[in-house]
Amino acid sequence: MKKTLTHVVPIRWDDRKSEIVWLDNAQIPWKETYISSRDLDRLIKAIKGLEIRGAPILGEAGAYGTAMIANNSSNSAETILKDVMRLGSRLADARPTAVNLSWGVHRIQDSVRRAVENGEKPVNIKELAISEAKKVQEENVSATHKIGEQGKRLIHDGDVLVTVCNAGTLACDGLGTSTAPMRAAWADGIRFRVLVTYTAPLYQGARLTAWELNKDGIPVNVITDNMAGHLMREEKATAVWAGADRILGNKGAESGTVYNKIGTYGLALMADSLRREGTGVNMYVAAPTSTIDPRSTVQDVKIEQRKPKEVEYLFNGVRIVPEGVGVLNPAFDRTPPNLVSAIVTELGIAKQPYNASIPALLAKEGSMVKL
Repeated sequence: MKKTLTHVVPIRWDDRKSEIVWLDNAQIPWKETYISSRDLDRLIKAIKGLEIRGAPILGEAGAYGTAMIANNSSNSAETILKDVMRLGSRLADARPTAVNLSWGVHRIQDSVRRAVENGEKPVNIKELAISEAKKVQEENVSATHKIGEQGKRLIHDGDVLVTVCNAGTLACDGLGTSTAPMRAAWADGIRFRVLVTYTAPLYQGARLTAWELNKDGIPVNVITDNMAGHLMREEKATAVWAGADRILGNKGAESGTVYNKIGTYGLALMADSLRREGTGVNMYVAAPTSTIDPRSTVQDVKIEQRKPKEVEYLFNGVRIVPEGVGVLNPAFDRTPPNLVSAIVTELGIAKQPYNASIPALLAKEGSMVKL
């Protein structure tokens, strides 16, 4: 892949200061501000406040946060394990829908537990936790490049692509997930353009995805969410690309169900309607295997409800909802598998029936989640 692709580092561990450093997504595109902390409460605040966001990045934050808990603990192996288990659970609960956060926490918890059981010294346990967290990030970055290579074959010259929210570097590290095939295809000389929805109420599409794609020179037009159906038809869209915060892979009829930023389901319905008209608009989802949940059912997954003020006020602080009027603000929606044309992962592309293709992917060597 060409070296011209841009790559910010959205989160990292500072070895010198023993702190987590992250790029504040809430300030993009106005400022590129990095924040550092070794305080768990500050990290949780950053996650809840969307300074740190996006399923794969939440996995990295969960891993680094749990390693930080170990690093901040006492010089007793038993106390380190106790703190990692207790405080790690607090971290894992910071956002309920994206499975990667708890996955990252559990991975470091398991690493610490094994180290304690093997009789490692406290200083070694702390070093092992940090090393494992760095490995999580390395695997994530590698996965995004592989997703790009897998998915770029689905993009062709002249395509008009539609995307929602932000599943780029800021949310996923590396090349992103839904943006990875775009960036890989663009680097190979394939020319296309992208329509990105505002993604109200926090405008992650307008603020973040447009910012990222523009940096790579990819032609991008921002559209409001309610323009999507009309413009998909009029601009002759060829595909919708979305990331995912959780994909069910429980071997049942629900396998392939996608939880992603609110608005994804609507785009999937529009794409399905246009396919029925014969225009061939595919619905592609891109995510690493760490986003696949092989155990949960639809009944198990909690859709995060965020604070009403995100809808009541614009970014400049102007209130647009009358006082006393109720607000609903779900952060995610659920797209059923029958609306998903393909799921692109680092290990291959899953297609229907997903209750067979997803388990086959997870059974491959290198899968970040096992059945």
